[in-house]
Amino acid sequence: MTARILIAESSATSRITLKVRLSGACYDVLSAATPEDLVSQLRSGRPDLVLLGPGFFGLPLAEFFRLVSVERPRTPVLALADGQRRIEALEAGASAVLDPQVEEQMLLARVRGLLRDSETGDASSFAMAEAAPGFAHAPSGNVVLVADQPGRAQRWRHILQPRLNCRFAISSPDETLSAASHGDGADLYIIAADIDRKGDGLRLLSELRSRNGSKEAGFAVLVAPEREDLCAIALDLGASEVLPLDPGGDNNAEIAALALRNQLDRKRRADSRREEMKRNMAWAMTDPLTGLYNRRYAHPHLVEIAQCAMRHQSAFAVMALDLDRFKTINDNFGHAAGDAVLCDIARRVEGIVATRGLTARLGGEEFLVVLPDTTGSEAFRMAEDIRRAVEMRPTLLPRVSGGGQVQATVSIGVALEQAPFHVSRPEVLAEIALERADRAMIAAKSLGRNRVLMAPMQPVH
Repeated sequence: MTARILIAESSATSRITLKVRLSGACYDVLSAATPEDLVSQLRSGRPDLVLLGPGFFGLPLAEFFRLVSVERPRTPVLALADGQRRIEALEAGASAVLDPQVEEQMLLARVRGLLRDSETGDASSFAMAEAAPGFAHAPSGNVVLVADQPGRAQRWRHILQPRLNCRFAISSPDETLSAASHGDGADLYIIAADIDRKGDGLRLLSELRSRNGSKEAGFAVLVAPEREDLCAIALDLGASEVLPLDPGGDNNAEIAALALRNQLDRKRRADSRREEMKRNMAWAMTDPLTGLYNRRYAHPHLVEIAQCAMRHQSAFAVMALDLDRFKTINDNFGHAAGDAVLCDIARRVEGIVATRGLTARLGGEEFLVVLPDTTGSEAFRMAEDIRRAVEMRPTLLPRVSGGGQVQATVSIGVALEQAPFHVSRPEVLAEIALERADRAMIAAKSLGRNRVLMAPMQPVH
């Protein structure tokens, strides 16, 4: 789907020029000449990126970014600005700034980079608008500097350290890659485009972007004036910022610090979103009481094990476990005691199965164990180990239940599925295996409970 870009620019000439440049790259381009147009296009046009021209009038910068954040949250804004306005735009919330006379190649590279980052939720920076000047609340982090000479790295650290609440390290390319390979990656890498040889900094950027220990970091590339052709390449390789190689010059230090602070803030928010996503995935897959996998995860995983067995003509076993007379525990000691028993038994079962198979709680007092690539005797021995582990010692009850202890036992039905299989669909085979194990478990209960019973083998047709 073509990305949609909104140009906010009051000058008709500038607006048309920008539209031609972006349309030539096959973007769907919208435009706004006034604050009223801006609100209308943000609401109806739903842009993926906002390009703020140097001549957009009618709104202070802070109000412009507040409006964009309200109407289109987490939409990146690329500002064309020079002089002091570059700093003001970054402080107000711009995701990136470019000179108004920027060449088309660089403009399009920056647009591609911001759109790429926005797809992963990392491009917005409206939290910047709330930050006070002086970086008193700058996000902390680890920054690694890889420059073409130690003196230059020292100068960058000297100008950034008072402005960013970070730990700085100066490193060589080999040291940087080695640390990332061992999981000791930085939050932000500042890399010279040319280190020992021309372009080797870009190769280091590519390597770090591909390593698990560093691929989620922020990246800034330092480019010499005579090598400005590398700026667009660096952005396309995954850098989120390009900065002049020399930190001196008009406002360079302030602009660099703002841009890098922006990077660290994005990294922090992106890390937070990833952790939240992991927690949500874990909650969706696990039983909140015992921490075992739940039915929603177990059934599809059982189908996958059945499919693998059919593909390789191997065997797998399914165990249906049910605690004996569990209702009497709840009735006599209370539900807190019942929960304590379930958690204790879950730990014992999981401790025996470990990595050899899948352990899940299906609901109530029912548990499931699936063993891939196994034999009937192996499955029976493990089921016996589980049964003995449950009966060998009572569960200590919580004080809220009055303390004390209660003895539990478990009945287990085991079904072995092996080639030749009588069905062609793995989901059917999984359902059959589960049904057979469940029937064997019910039979074990009818025979006196606290026992393991193997399901009879399927007849061969």
